[in-house]
Amino acid sequence: MDYAHTNAELLAEEELPGLTARARENLDAFLVRHQACWLVAEHGGEIVAGRVAADSSRVFAERRRLPSTEAGASRGFVSPLPDGGLAVAAGGRVTVYDADARVRWTHEFEPWSYAKTGGPACVTDGGGSRLLVTTTGPGMTDRPYPGDRCVVLELSDGRTVTHTTLPSASAGYIFQQSLTDPAQIFLDALQGDTFYSRVLTLEGDTVRADPFGDDEPFAGVSLGGAVLQLDVGGEWMSRCEAGSDEVLVEAEDVLPEGLRFVGQRPGFLDRDRIVVAVAEEEGGEDNRHLILDGCTLQPVFVLDHPGTTCPDPLALGHGTWLTTEADLVRRWRVAGSE
Repeated sequence: MDYAHTNAELLAEEELPGLTARARENLDAFLVRHQACWLVAEHGGEIVAGRVAADSSRVFAERRRLPSTEAGASRGFVSPLPDGGLAVAAGGRVTVYDADARVRWTHEFEPWSYAKTGGPACVTDGGGSRLLVTTTGPGMTDRPYPGDRCVVLELSDGRTVTHTTLPSASAGYIFQQSLTDPAQIFLDALQGDTFYSRVLTLEGDTVRADPFGDDEPFAGVSLGGAVLQLDVGGEWMSRCEAGSDEVLVEAEDVLPEGLRFVGQRPGFLDRDRIVVAVAEEEGGEDNRHLILDGCTLQPVFVLDHPGTTCPDPLALGHGTWLTTEADLVRRWRVAGSE
């Protein structure tokens, strides 16, 4: 298969020291929170959460900082809050910090016995008044263990509102929101070689964790209810949207021989276009990048980045995307587009 090539146009670049190191150890390096994309880094004893600017001539519009010693933040999951603060889920507790880095409250729970496999994550609900946190459930030493939990806490004071039991146990968790609808919350649970994909629904004082698509990880930026899932082995990609049939493409049917989908962050540039990395093997530093049709997932053209190599493009949902080379973050668009 031979596709036409087009160039990416560089719009802006900016350093975010500690980005690469953070991404190697934590699951919070790229987040969507309340209609904005964030990158999380760790450098010089600080956690830095950088909000990507709406203005495409810049990379970052804001940076929030927190000492990495606070609440185990260096080995935890950091989530920006809509009121200007940060939440940190680590070990056996979640701590909410105000915009001035003062502790608002802490909620404790029994930590997982093996921290390298089990770890919490957190995210606010669509209205920004409650915090969802993955925790252990009761009776971890019992058999059968009913499963880990998603607990809902009041963001103002940490009061427990409700919870639901998850199908996963001692998993690593990632919460993500839709870029266009913060009330649409997705949860990836990484349990060894098994994945669970759930969509979280909070109605009043009830929370549900319902299956969504296949039990494969959610990928990248989601728009207007359209969600991508990527096979762990890179053999296929699917597009799911309520009220529409699932669209699934096999790598062997749409990619040149020997290539597969790689990375974890293919995402929507806009409703019409998806950017994705492909390669022979996972973990390469110079993957090829393709633009796919946003509805059919069929490749449209190969995307070239002049003057740089990068493993994984990060779609931003507004026609632009990011690449990272070490800790240098670059912002791009398709050459000739507005």
